[in-house]
Amino acid sequence: MTSKAEIDNLLSTNRYSATIIPQLEVFVVSQATGNSEYDFEANRTLVKLYQFFPQNAKMEYQLMVYLLAMMYGHDSDVGAIHCLIPEQVKCQDPFPLAITAVEHSDACLFANVFETLSTFKECNFESIQSLVQSSKAVNALRTQIIEVLSLTFKNISTEAILKHLNLKFEELKTFSSKAIESVDTDKVTFVDNVENTKRIVRSHQDGASSSCCSNAAGNYLDYGTIRSMIGGVVFEDGMMPQSVAE
Repeated sequence: MTSKAEIDNLLSTNRYSATIIPQLEVFVVSQATGNSEYDFEANRTLVKLYQFFPQNAKMEYQLMVYLLAMMYGHDSDVGAIHCLIPEQVKCQDPFPLAITAVEHSDACLFANVFETLSTFKECNFESIQSLVQSSKAVNALRTQIIEVLSLTFKNISTEAILKHLNLKFEELKTFSSKAIESVDTDKVTFVDNVENTKRIVRSHQDGASSSCCSNAAGNYLDYGTIRSMIGGVVFEDGMMPQSVAE
C-alpha cells in the first residue's frame, strides 16, 4: 500500500509524470476501502494525469475519485473533479448514477442519495462496491448532511432526520456529530451556529416564523432558504413534500 508520505513526495517531485499514475491509483483504492484518509489533491492529480495521458485513463478510478469527493469532500471538490472528467466517460454506466447522487445531494434530497448509492452494490467494480458500503465513507457523508441541516434548522423532527440519514433511532443516538446538541424521540436539536440562530433573532425582531419559507417571505434569505429554493420546499420540521421526495 502506498503511504500518504510517499504520495506527498511523488506530488512534489513528479506531479506531471505518467510514471506516478499506478501509485496514485493504489492510493485511491486505499481511500475507498477506508485504509487511507481522503486526499483531494492526490485524487485531482490522478484525474489531471488521465487528461494528459488519456491512454492510461480508467473509468473505474475516475468514478471512484468522483464518489470520494461527494462522500468526503466539500461541494467545491465535487465540482472540481466533475470538470476534469471527459463527457464521454460521464456518459458510461454506472457514472450517471454518481452524477444523480450528487444532484440529489445538491437538492437536499438526502434520502434519495442513499437510495442511489445503494445501486452501486451491484456494480462490476469491486472498489466501488467497497466504497459505497464502507461505514467510514457513509458516516462521513452523514456528517456532511447533518452539518447542512444544522445550518437550516435549530430543531428537526426525529422522523425526518432518520430519513435524511438512512439511520435507525438507536443508531442516531450513538452517532457522533459536533453539530447535534441532543436527540429525543420526537426531535433533534442542533448546536447553535450563525445560521440557525440568526433566524431566531430575526423572528423575535419582526415576528416572522423561523421557517425557511417565512424568512423568504420576509425578504430575508439565508443559506437554508437558498438550499430549499434550489431543491424544493422544506418544511420547518425538516420533512419534504412527497412530490419532491419522489
